Amino acid sequence: MDSAYPAIADCAVTAAAMRAAASIIEESALAGLSVTCDSGQITVQVCEWSGSPAERAAQVGLLAAITGSHAYQHDSRTTAWTQIKACGQARGIPVVIFTSIRVRTRPAGTGPVPLAAGPGGQVTAVPDGQLPCGWRWCTELDPGPAGTPTGQQVA
Repeated sequence: MDSAYPAIADCAVTAAAMRAAASIIEESALAGLSVTCDSGQITVQVCEWSGSPAERAAQVGLLAAITGSHAYQHDSRTTAWTQIKACGQARGIPVVIFTSIRVRTRPAGTGPVPLAAGPGGQVTAVPDGQLPCGWRWCTELDPGPAGTPTGQQVA
């Protein structure tokens, strides 16, 4: 019969992950992170209230450097959703770090339509939310058209 409680070894591994997570937090000196530890990995979320999109992306970059990694834009191919993400290690334990970033949209008759940038930099609407291969979502980190503040819809 399986126990409802994890094996002692799993508890020890989770505790080690918590200590490794604490070292990441202390080294970064960042407050307000959401951290989850289990026997498989450490997950660190830089929450929206932690700053502007650019500040949060920089925080992911700092945490990535601490864990021996680099931050990158991780786009969903099947829906207009993206995040700044990094995958590193702390004391030999895998660490996933991320913050969600809003995808830019433009108004349309049926509601906002997400914008994507092609390999050549051309920006176009993607009404079905299916990101073409080699493209990336335009985000609130991207500069808007002249006169449009970052994070606002564009026509």
